[in-house]
Amino acid sequence: MAALTQKPTRQGGHHSNQPEEIIQYTKGLRIMAEDLLTRIKRQGVILGDGGYLIELERRGYVDTGSGREKVGTGRGSGQYTPEVAIEHPEALRELHREFLRAGSQALQALTFFGTREKLTRAGFGEQTEAINEAAVRIAREVARDQALVAGSVSRTQLFERQGPSAAGFVRGLLAEQIRLLQKAGVDFLILETFFHLEEMLIGLECARDSKLLVVATMSFRPRATECSDGHSVAECARAMVAAGASVVGANCEQEPERMLPILREMRKAVAVPLAAQPAAFRTTDEIPCFTRMSQFPDHLETLQVSRQSFSDFAARARAEGIGYLGGCCGCNAAYIRSLAAGLKTAAAGASSSPV
Repeated sequence: MAALTQKPTRQGGHHSNQPEEIIQYTKGLRIMAEDLLTRIKRQGVILGDGGYLIELERRGYVDTGSGREKVGTGRGSGQYTPEVAIEHPEALRELHREFLRAGSQALQALTFFGTREKLTRAGFGEQTEAINEAAVRIAREVARDQALVAGSVSRTQLFERQGPSAAGFVRGLLAEQIRLLQKAGVDFLILETFFHLEEMLIGLECARDSKLLVVATMSFRPRATECSDGHSVAECARAMVAAGASVVGANCEQEPERMLPILREMRKAVAVPLAAQPAAFRTTDEIPCFTRMSQFPDHLETLQVSRQSFSDFAARARAEGIGYLGGCCGCNAAYIRSLAAGLKTAAAGASSSPV
């Protein structure tokens, strides 16, 4: 690991005669050795990636489960489960490449819905370790020295199905997956798309033993003003920071314009950097979450928002306290490119402003 922090040798105050590309490569390795918080502090905003499962469903590699009477009843009955990591690894690898080419500085391993219980219901429980390990390996192969790799940990769906009585089972599932991700070598964790604060806090408790930096993002449903177990946006932010999250925010369900008020409530409540990963689907005042819209899951194209909304959102990110910026469901590489363009526009404007 010493090579990761080794500086190019100097002679007489100048670089040695190493080729410039070698010097730049070494520089890149030093940057990757920084943790996420250090990079946010140095750079201001880190650009993440977009949504994987819905994009891979559009490409024919993931199933929505909408065509079946029952989902989660055995092999081949999954609903947005990540077995593509072992079934079609090249499809996943290509999507990572597209995000990286678009400007992503952090790639998420496709381990969303990767707990043993969820995979067992889809018929892949015995491959839990293999799926999580393969997803991290594929992301790392693409990221190399150009991007950090995050392990994605999502809600288990057990709180929706069983309520708080599932807490003990949930704890075991999340703890196991986090151990698998740590062993596979992720740089940090993203705990995302949690509807219940209680389940998020269990996840953060499980993450403590890993010593990995955690980005924690809630999804607000059915109302954009509180999570599913009735806690306000500000209460969620404060609780996540108290439980050990280094970056907190919101992901999925809302498009950028509707997510912005959520982030502002968090900004007033906590001092840590914010994370924002909006969906690319239009919602309404009456139904402010796209997964509750009648178009979900098979007619989402009719709700697709313009890439311009993401570019505009990115241009405001630094001023809103957003340190980690990416996209969620519906965001392919074109949306990440738009986020990158918005960040570039903002940076150019800041540099040209009078001191």
